[in-house]
Amino acid sequence: MREKQLESSSQTGNLFYGWFDDRGQPRPTYEPPRDAPCPYCGKPVHAENVRTHSLMYQGVYAARSYFYRTHRTCDDADQSRTAIDAFILDMIERNGD
Repeated sequence: MREKQLESSSQTGNLFYGWFDDRGQPRPTYEPPRDAPCPYCGKPVHAENVRTHSLMYQGVYAARSYFYRTHRTCDDADQSRTAIDAFILDMIERNGD
């Protein structure tokens, strides 16, 4: 298990997604701020209106599992159901995470 957990977005450069390095980890290696911007609308996510999404790469060994948060209401309004996943996966790849 990874011993050092990252604690601030300044260490990773992203505010949108977090990850776990090991399946049994009780806390994420990196967790974005709880009031991070919603990828749909850009406004801060808050506890009264939040949905957490989990992501893993398919067809390859997934060294990490990823997650991100949106407003529940923004996600419910999205008809594509995959556009934000692709946006986050592109960001992960671009950042080398």
